[in-house]
Amino acid sequence: MGVNRMESSKVGKDIDSWCTRCKLMLRHTIEAVVGGKITRVHCNTCGAQHSYRAQPPGQGSATARSRASTAGTRSMRRSTGSSRATVEDYPRMIQGRDRASARRYALTERFHTDDLVSHPSFGLGIVVAEKDGTKIDVLFSTGVKTLLHGR
Repeated sequence: MGVNRMESSKVGKDIDSWCTRCKLMLRHTIEAVVGGKITRVHCNTCGAQHSYRAQPPGQGSATARSRASTAGTRSMRRSTGSSRATVEDYPRMIQGRDRASARRYALTERFHTDDLVSHPSFGLGIVVAEKDGTKIDVLFSTGVKTLLHGR
């Protein structure tokens, strides 16, 4: 396994890395290697250049995972901003809405608060908050997810 890592850590090769702009594990191109370790990459999806991150935030060490699991509720509240929407609110917020009017989620589409969204993985959701002009918080039956939009 160490041999494969060394072979794949050459400048110009592709590798999976956490993209700090897209907030996803995506294919990146290696730009710099120091002492056999990948230091800089750029995202093949959005073009952002950043430090190499082998794993998403919170999955790096046992300590970080432990901290993340005990702060689950606080993290969800923080990500929903002032909306404070929870799974328990989902039935009430969806009730009476025309499910046929839900717009299919696409990264290039723009959404606004209270829009119904049809997501291929998460299902039917409702936009509960807009953040930074490029992100939206969407409440699904499984919880709130932060999604990119308008790109």
